[in-house]
Amino acid sequence: MEPNPEPNEKEPRILLVEDDRADRDKTLEALRKYGLGYEVRVVSGGREALDYLMGRGRFHERSRHPLPDLVLLDMSLAPLDGLCVLNYIREYERLRSIPVVMLCSTPEERDRAKVESVKAHAYAMKPVTPDDMRDLVRMTYPSFAGYAAMRFE
Repeated sequence: MEPNPEPNEKEPRILLVEDDRADRDKTLEALRKYGLGYEVRVVSGGREALDYLMGRGRFHERSRHPLPDLVLLDMSLAPLDGLCVLNYIREYERLRSIPVVMLCSTPEERDRAKVESVKAHAYAMKPVTPDDMRDLVRMTYPSFAGYAAMRFE
């Protein structure tokens, strides 16, 4: 029988910002294979991500749309790309401490993200595999790794 988290321990929340359906499905599959029990919210564009994070528009009820513990952010969003979204996140005090992983489609995109943004916690090449996801989660949010390990025992 799987142990459940303690009643006062919340399930880790991840916000996935991905506009490509195939990449979104692969990332969600990697999360499912590795991260049993994570609460994943998905938005499909930069503006929608900012609305979610700022609690604007349809995301105005924070109790229904809580802040994430980790953001997986596609680099190549349009029209507002991942670097712009990351810069907004880092400008706001209440969002600044949220770990962000930039998801890149090409090595050139990853290199650009590293040069233009020292504000991301990690960078990953798409598609993200379950092993990649495990490593990213351990690196960016260590308490998630303990949560996942507890859920798998």
